[in-house]
Amino acid sequence: MRYEFSELSPAERYKLLVNTITPRPIAWVVTLDNAGRTNAAPYSFFNAMGADPALVVLGIAGDNARAGEAQKDSLRVIRETGEFTIALVTEADAEIMVMTAINAPAGTSELEFAGVETRPARHVKPPVIASSPVTFECKVWKIVDTSDNSAIVIGEVIAMDIVDSVLSEEDGKLRIDAPALKLLGRAHGAGHYWRGTDQIVIDRKSWPEETV
Repeated sequence: MRYEFSELSPAERYKLLVNTITPRPIAWVVTLDNAGRTNAAPYSFFNAMGADPALVVLGIAGDNARAGEAQKDSLRVIRETGEFTIALVTEADAEIMVMTAINAPAGTSELEFAGVETRPARHVKPPVIASSPVTFECKVWKIVDTSDNSAIVIGEVIAMDIVDSVLSEEDGKLRIDAPALKLLGRAHGAGHYWRGTDQIVIDRKSWPEETV
């Protein structure tokens, strides 16, 4: 079946994309507005985009879940302050993460509602989620508006924290035990997730090494 996206509604395009581009990592984004109110929400249109500068990207769509709200609180506050933090989501935090995706009224702290513990960041004002094994402190590098209420947020990673238990050294090089993080990714459809512990290993070849 061939799909011409020019002939599809946004909802139809969304369904095709999120049911096939999987797994998608989850960014648990925390913001702090100028009134001192925290906001937290998970986004799976998320990935790393480079190392020099160190960039991450968030795709934030318009708000179609709350009556009278056109823009997600995360995007509004990121525009306002230029700062945010990201926590990666573990299996242990799956249910509490989903609670922070609730369609709460604007200005409501999902962190307080869901009982999510945080700790201060070092370089930005929004806190970081304390239970996450990997967190990023980010400042806006660029915002690309894709519609009136949607945008691609490109953030520069200023600092990163990762739990010591997954770190080691081998031949003088840093090693990270990624499966031990037990991270979740979004899968097809609502409510479906991938575990990051099921992997295969295929070593990359170097030219002119035999490749078959």
